[in-house]
Amino acid sequence: MIEPRSVDVGDFLEADANAPVETGVYRVVGTPADADALVCLRVTDADGKRSNTGDLVRVDADAASALEPASEPRTTAAGFVKNQLEGPYWLIRSLLPF
Repeated sequence: MIEPRSVDVGDFLEADANAPVETGVYRVVGTPADADALVCLRVTDADGKRSNTGDLVRVDADAASALEPASEPRTTAAGFVKNQLEGPYWLIRSLLPF
């Protein structure tokens, strides 16, 4: 159980099946000053594997009490190899004028 004001941007939180948000690990990406809430990005897929989901959620103070602190999810070996192979492509692509 966490208190929204005690969480910093960059912390990881885990939502279980009883949480009001989808199950998974979330990274805190914002803490609005005018509200007692958190803005979180889901960083794991349904299987608990690290993923670029793009799912942003706003978690209010009541819902945040259902989240637990978590450690940063690790990339699998296959994901690491994939990232290493895609890196040169994206480097070259970023240099092209179109």
